[in-house]
Amino acid sequence: MDSSFPLYRKILLFYLIALVQFSLARLALLFLYPNQFYLLSAFQIVQAFFEGVRFDLASITVFLSIPFLLLALPVRICRGRLWQGIWSWLICAILLLMTGALLGDIVYFDFVKRHAAQELLSFGEGDAALMGGMLFGVFLPFLMVFLLNALILIFLWKKISASPLNQKRFKFRQIPAYVLFFLILVIAGRGGFGYKPLAIIDAFASGNSSYGNLVLNGVFSISQSSLKAEDVNHTFFPRAEALAQIKQRLAISNPDYPFQKKSAQDSSEQYNLVFILVESLSFKYVDSFSGKGLGVTPNLDRMADLGLKYTHFFANGQRSVEGIQATLTGIPSIIGLPTIGVGILANYSKLGDLAERNGYTTIFMNSLKRRSFRLDAIAGSAGFREFYGMEDIPILLDYPDPKAARWGWDYETFMKAAERMETVKKPFLTYIVTGTTHTPYPRLPQHLERYPHHANQEEGFLNTVNYLDWGIGKLIQRLEKQPWFDKTIFIITADHALAHYQAGGFKERFHIPLIVYAPKIFHPKTINTVYSQIDVFSSVVDILGLQGKYSSLGVSFFNPGAKSLALVREGPVMAMIGNKGYLRHSLKNRLETGSFGQQVTDPYFDTLEKRLLAADQLVFKLLKENRWAE
Repeated sequence: MDSSFPLYRKILLFYLIALVQFSLARLALLFLYPNQFYLLSAFQIVQAFFEGVRFDLASITVFLSIPFLLLALPVRICRGRLWQGIWSWLICAILLLMTGALLGDIVYFDFVKRHAAQELLSFGEGDAALMGGMLFGVFLPFLMVFLLNALILIFLWKKISASPLNQKRFKFRQIPAYVLFFLILVIAGRGGFGYKPLAIIDAFASGNSSYGNLVLNGVFSISQSSLKAEDVNHTFFPRAEALAQIKQRLAISNPDYPFQKKSAQDSSEQYNLVFILVESLSFKYVDSFSGKGLGVTPNLDRMADLGLKYTHFFANGQRSVEGIQATLTGIPSIIGLPTIGVGILANYSKLGDLAERNGYTTIFMNSLKRRSFRLDAIAGSAGFREFYGMEDIPILLDYPDPKAARWGWDYETFMKAAERMETVKKPFLTYIVTGTTHTPYPRLPQHLERYPHHANQEEGFLNTVNYLDWGIGKLIQRLEKQPWFDKTIFIITADHALAHYQAGGFKERFHIPLIVYAPKIFHPKTINTVYSQIDVFSSVVDILGLQGKYSSLGVSFFNPGAKSLALVREGPVMAMIGNKGYLRHSLKNRLETGSFGQQVTDPYFDTLEKRLLAADQLVFKLLKENRWAE
């Protein structure tokens, strides 16, 4: 019997052994912590194991692709025993490190009920000594299992590596085989053929946290989180003092979950809600807010004049995904933590899920491609039952170039949303993300261009805002004919301020409009209190009377007694915006303070600084400890 191993069969065996390690870790998670997975059906458990293979293959490939490629080099000398032995044993060593990470993740899961992030890679000297003592004490059985597993792996590796290759001579056909192998590694490392590589958020796309935790593995979560992490201090006060700062604006009933709350009222009416998140719509471009007379927002101006107009509303970040995260979860973007687009490794409240549990039909409508910013996975993780992207939305207008809008056409998105709202079971919550106002600005039908077109200048942006406004007008006209229109609330704001053409300083970089339009429900009013995107979640829960516990840093802007402050992130800088001024902070020291046209004394900025640091500390710590939401 020929005992030789063809090269690629050897690599396949290495892959299979690695997959077995990851599957055993998933199985251990399931049996060690049954309370975390008991609500999953047998079918969901089996499905999670199969879906988890994608994450396992991606993890294995990312860490082993280079030695695999070196092992398979189509060069004669690389078929020799020495070369093969070096890279085979390096692969074994890396796999042992990965199994160690999987073991650490299983142990860690018991403490925070989630997979580990970058914290397992950031132990200090004292932490390492503490963990070492725990391994040889409480967790000695785990250590013994790891050592036994390591011995089995080494035995298998020795047996496979000792077998000679049956072909040492170079043959031309080895080159296309090597190219094919390289392409397979690329696909496996990305997690498939998708538009975006696999990310943590994809494990939670079903909206079921237990299912997502079973799909995910510790190596993937640690590596992905570490790539997005920044090493920044987030401890500024004793915990009691940090809570005391937050208590001044939030009623805290449970110190273990300080941001947990429930609806303040039980609405006798079940209102429908249409939430529109506009791409890059700065405050200054809506005439009813800024008074600039640009003439591109007649419909928004009318809605603002007939509805609730919030003149001091701010984005929590400068990226779309930060605005989406804040409005869907009430969690601000924090330095050192990945956003929802990568995946939040903690239990958190989800707007779609809470609405579904209150009998709402939930629709997520997005003008971008389905996989852009991983919005398909974000919508699923947030509990939305229906999701639509560019691929699902037919073109209706005669555009000069239908393919010119790289971020989708807003009018068509609104019409698709209207089609679904007209047919679904009521009540509904519809979340719409627009994209036409993103650069490069496409050519529009001539009657919608008020300024000379330019793909990258302000005139082009103004034209797309005019088009967006026209589309919103058409949406309102269509829905006004429906018998349920009088019970429908429209909330319109932006994902962030426009990054270009700014000249107004810090405030302008975050200042966005907020309109609440429901002429049969609200009387016209202008509100000058400071609010931000993290207040949207609590506000929607409040006005719809959604029942159930949820957690959010924000307050309801329908509660006139609420004390709101806007915590915002500007890349590596955090800031707090109040009614009188703002403060920018590096989390090491103050960077800048500024007032809004009135004399502000130092004590005001001292208060802003304390609240900024307390909010940052609590958000970071609670998410890391998985105590944001039960």
